[in-house]
Order: sequence, then structure tokens, then C-alpha cells
Amino acid sequence: MNLYKLSITMLLTFSSFCLLAQEEEEVKMVVASNVEIDSTAIKPEAQEAYNQGISAFESKNYRVAIEQFEKAISISPNFYEAYKNLANTYLANNNSEQAKNTFIHIAELDKNSGEPFYEIGLMAESQDSLETAISFYTKAIERQSGEKKYYYQRGIQYFKLEKYDDAITDFSKVILIDPKAADAYNDRGSAYKLSGNIDKAISDYNTAAEVNKKSGLAYNNLGSLYREQKKYDLAIKSYDKAILIESDNYLAWNNRGYAKYEKGDYQDAITDFKKVNQLKPEYAIGFNNLAGVYMAMEDYNKVVEYSTKAIKLDENYGAAFYNRAIAYEMLRKEIEACKDWSTAADLGVHVANQHYEKNGCKSLIEK
Repeated sequence: MNLYKLSITMLLTFSSFCLLAQEEEEVKMVVASNVEIDSTAIKPEAQEAYNQGISAFESKNYRVAIEQFEKAISISPNFYEAYKNLANTYLANNNSEQAKNTFIHIAELDKNSGEPFYEIGLMAESQDSLETAISFYTKAIERQSGEKKYYYQRGIQYFKLEKYDDAITDFSKVILIDPKAADAYNDRGSAYKLSGNIDKAISDYNTAAEVNKKSGLAYNNLGSLYREQKKYDLAIKSYDKAILIESDNYLAWNNRGYAKYEKGDYQDAITDFKKVNQLKPEYAIGFNNLAGVYMAMEDYNKVVEYSTKAIKLDENYGAAFYNRAIAYEMLRKEIEACKDWSTAADLGVHVANQHYEKNGCKSLIEK
């Protein structure tokens, strides 16, 4: 039965850094619509063009917004806010190179601000240019060493590059600046975990949960840490806390179900995975995990049922094809099993190819 257990898919949540990127989908404008700029250096015609640019941006008419911000700048070349919103409009219009050049110019206009370099770092990060992002976050820090978000974003890139000591240093700097920074505790905990310092990881996850009582993420991560150590009761208690805080957190339900499955509490695992399906009907992993539990219970018809549901949601889900193939084999449906093993192998499940070869599937399918 161990072979079947390997095919259950488990989604772990190691840190919260992805959440920040998702929260910033909308390009921000620096000044609200029709705000008067209190500066004798800005001519009234430039202010008027600037306000028209703001209105055009809010209407998603980026071409006109760019024209108006450029007009404002041509009238008043040191119009700092116009440059910032021009750069943000370029970003909204997917003109990344123009946005970068504008941010660089802004950095020249204000040599004390790290914000332009931070914005370029975010752009590089979105393009998976992690080393470039680090270099610009570093430039931002050199200008404003007390700004926690610069350290936090740089720490995230170090984490992605598996430079955990550097990530820990940056997350620690965030905590030094803001002792209530729950995200930094959580992510430092993940960095400690992956660098092998389990005690510090546990401490940081607990602190993150204490600082931010409205988020179950840290408890979810703590549960996954305990689960990997095979401390299933502690893992389940941690997931319980995550679910108590966020009852609709399907990841916590999924992870608790997986811990119960590994502990051997199959019926309780089924209850949790069915809750996952209820909360997230399009989540193929939840259905495949159900199939895996039924595999352990040797209910092969149920395996076929739930694997098929997973496949309908994700036709590239190799593990679901693999699970269904095993069930078909146990149900003596050799041709169906061979077809699924072939598909699973094509989708990267290497062990499926061994089954395909061992069971003489090529000759069976040809017949």
C-alpha cells in the first residue's frame, strides 16, 4: 500500500509572501483625482494636464493618461508627482521598459527616496528576475535604511533563491523595525525550518500567530512542520487552530486531512477532504486526495469516482491518472489501467511507466 500513498498530492503553505503580490494587482496612483498641487514651481497648465491624466487613468484610458502626464512634465519638468503617476500608468499599460526608465529618472529627481528603486525591484520580481530585484531593493535600503518593506521584499527573494541565512537576516531586520510584523515572523519561521533550525521555526510560527490573531497561516505552517516530523497529534491541533480562526481556509482543511490520513484515521481524513471539496469545488487536489484515502481503504470504485472528478477539473493532473490506473488494475480493467498509466507517464509520473512496461500495456492497447 505504500506505493499508493505516494500518489496523494499534498499542498503545503510555507510562507505568506505570495499574498502581498496578490494584494497589489491594482496599480496605485499617488494623488487622488483633481488634487491641487501646492507648489509654486508647478504651473497651472501643468496641474490641469495632471488632473486630466488622473481622470483618464481612472477610466483606464492609459494612452490619454500618458499623454496628459507627459504634457504636465513638459510644462513643469520637475513635476515629481506627474513622473510617479506616469510610471504607474506605463505599468498599467504593460510598458515595463518605459516604466523602469521613468522610475530611474524619478530616483535622479529625489536622491533621498528609495521608493523608485523599490518599484523597479517589484517589476523585476514579477518577471522572476530575482537577483535583479535584490539589487534594486538593496539600492532602496541604501537610501532609506529604516523602511521595513524594502528588507521584507529582499528577504523574500533570498528565500526563493534558497539563501535562507540572508532571508533570516532581512526578516529579522523587519522585526527589529516593527516587532508586530506577523508576516516577517511567519516567513522567518519558514526560513528557519528549511535551514534545519526547527525550534526557532516553531517559536516564530507561534509568535506570528500571537501577533496576528486573525490569520491562521502560521498555525497552518506549524501544522505542516509537525506533520513532516510525524508528530500527527500536534499537527492536527495546529490545523485545528488555523481552521478555528479561518473556517473557510480550504488549505488548512486539506492539510489536516492529509495529517489524519498519514496517521491512519481514514474516515476523519475523508470528512476533511470532503469539506475541501465543499469549500473549493474546483480544487482538483481535494478530489485526488479523497481517491488516495479510498485507495488505502481498498474501495477501488470510489478511487475511480474521485480520481475521475479530479481529472475533469485538471486534465494534466498526472497523479490522478496514476491513482485511477491502480484502481482499474485492482478492478481487473487492464486496458483502462494501461491507458491511464500511459497518460500519467506522459504527464511526468515516472513510476507509471514502470507499471506500463511491467503489465505489457503496449500489446494490450494494440489489441
